Amino acid sequence: MRTENELKRLLNDRYGMELKEAIKSQIGAGLDTYFITCDSGKYVIKFPSISSMNNPETEPPLCEFLRKKGIHVSEFIRNKEGEFLSQDTTGRMFHLQRFVEGKVYELNTAPEWVMRESASTLGKIHTALMEYHGLPEGIGQNFFHFMTPERAQKSYMATLEKARQKKDAKIEEDLIYRLQFLKHFPEQHFDLNQLSMRSTHGDYFISQLICGENSIHAVIDWTMACMHPAVWEIIRSFVYGDSDCRNGEIVIPKFIAYVKEYLKYATLTHYDLITMPRLFCYQIAVCDYYNQYYESVADNREIYLGQAVFSTKLMRWFEAHMEELVEEMKKL
Repeated sequence: MRTENELKRLLNDRYGMELKEAIKSQIGAGLDTYFITCDSGKYVIKFPSISSMNNPETEPPLCEFLRKKGIHVSEFIRNKEGEFLSQDTTGRMFHLQRFVEGKVYELNTAPEWVMRESASTLGKIHTALMEYHGLPEGIGQNFFHFMTPERAQKSYMATLEKARQKKDAKIEEDLIYRLQFLKHFPEQHFDLNQLSMRSTHGDYFISQLICGENSIHAVIDWTMACMHPAVWEIIRSFVYGDSDCRNGEIVIPKFIAYVKEYLKYATLTHYDLITMPRLFCYQIAVCDYYNQYYESVADNREIYLGQAVFSTKLMRWFEAHMEELVEEMKKL
């Protein structure tokens, strides 16, 4: 955590701004974000987490492109050198962007209009970014090469030992379930040549939407922008937003309506649709979120544990309802 004097020096040195007030955000894990007030207005200064998935240098030009396409996104401020990306005295990168007034809904509390706009906004983003190139690979060949059920089982076994040492009974129970799930997990093959790979946000879900009374004011936090299968972000954004999904149970008619709203603004193939639930289930099944929680040194690392527990609930739902959902997807 940075002191107010440190932020004051950074803003003055890099941007020629005088800090009046700074408040640290408690949203998000692994990054440092501050809401600041200067004489010229309100801003957000963000120090992205140091991760191979984060590409802070791509965020400002991407947002400029989207703003020209009519998509409401962050507006970044150039420093004294005319650059969007700045460094602190330790060499850590950070951005400065204009503050957007509005509300951020908690996970699984989105009202119906937000869910509808979330789907349509994602469709508009995917269509607009059909003309945008050069983003790194997200879920692609490398993901499926390294993130296999076999590797996940080894990781879960190591994390299970940590849970037992710490006497975390609930985590132990979840990890045992995951190990059993993977043990009987049917072999999965995803043809990336048939999946619609799109330039996209990379982490699109309810916490990235700044909302007004009846419209989304901005989609923020594009540091993970990459090439993903379009369908992955569709289903992921639904399960983290929909109020009926808070316990990991997908209401199929509501999800179908969400996909239909997306399809008003972007296209998907038949293969995309029938692969969507299987791909998402595979991704959450092979990622050891519990180890991420144990290894994190972030002040709010409990966020990782919440994501881990939620994804295990989703796995239990998919185990019981996967075929039913796939059959409904076939009808779209």
